[in-house]
Amino acid sequence: MARTIGVNVNGALQAGRLARGEFAGMVATCCHCDRTERCMPWLARQGAGAEAVPDWCPLKSRLEALKPRA
Repeated sequence: MARTIGVNVNGALQAGRLARGEFAGMVATCCHCDRTERCMPWLARQGAGAEAVPDWCPLKSRLEALKPRA
């Protein structure tokens, strides 16, 4: 999901915009999410060019906050 909206997770970690523990929590949230029936097809359709995270994603606000600034 992060890559799809242009978030460089490694860059965010290195810049201190994302803590390793927080990233681990985000991965756990994604792995245990009950919305995969919506997420996987959505990701497949987007490629690497979505403007925003879907409203139903539990990580929406955090991922949006990590988006690169124009």
